[in-house]
Amino acid sequence: MTTSLAVLQAAAEVLADDSEGAISDVINTKPKLPAWTIYVAVLFGALSGATFAARRGFDVVGVLGLATAQGIGGLLLGQILVAAGTPEVLTDPWFMLIVVIAAALGFFLAGLITDTVGSSLILDALSLGLLASAGTNLAMRNSLDYAPAVFIGVVTAIGGLILRDILSGRPPDVLRPGIFSASAALIGSAAFVLLRDIGATLAFAQTMTVAIVAIIRVLSVWLGWETKSAKDYSDRVKLSRDQDGSRPWNFWQDSK
Repeated sequence: MTTSLAVLQAAAEVLADDSEGAISDVINTKPKLPAWTIYVAVLFGALSGATFAARRGFDVVGVLGLATAQGIGGLLLGQILVAAGTPEVLTDPWFMLIVVIAAALGFFLAGLITDTVGSSLILDALSLGLLASAGTNLAMRNSLDYAPAVFIGVVTAIGGLILRDILSGRPPDVLRPGIFSASAALIGSAAFVLLRDIGATLAFAQTMTVAIVAIIRVLSVWLGWETKSAKDYSDRVKLSRDQDGSRPWNFWQDSK
């Protein structure tokens, strides 16, 4: 009885508060992923970027730059696209502190980190899954529809990898034929949306998303799964149209 009265009294105090945003803050409160999961995602991404740079002979600025790019680059892009105010990665000092620590570890202990984890692939896979779930949840919390939410999830997951490759002077691997990265993030983000839509808890949806993305990413390497390059069938279409007597494909040339 006492507890019920306390709850009613607290609710009455909120309703009586006419300050700006007092009631809307209560109504619009939506579930948020635990902060530590985002920090873990940044740590994994930054460690992967730092070891990537260190094992290729980058100096301290290069290691820090690639650790920053892969660690928080995707989150920064996702939060900018959602336009929910100043990106949290710029206001929360923990993000940059984690990146700096990861860069220092990668600069001095790149080989040990790789041997301990087994492969930088594991770091990439875990970071990819965590960031995909974080980006998708961020979009859903800001009332975006399912398709945009999946898009934000993919951008958040692979944005750091793209920035890392660009800064290291090579074409982004995630945009070229090869092992599943963007495809894994796409499937994981879609799974997160589906699980949340059927009523799954945030913890369960995130765990399943990380598992799905990591498994697809790792199996694509172990089993040799690869995305394929684009196929151009224009010549076949043109030949087929010419043989059946239909209007030639290159009508501009024929009209001369």
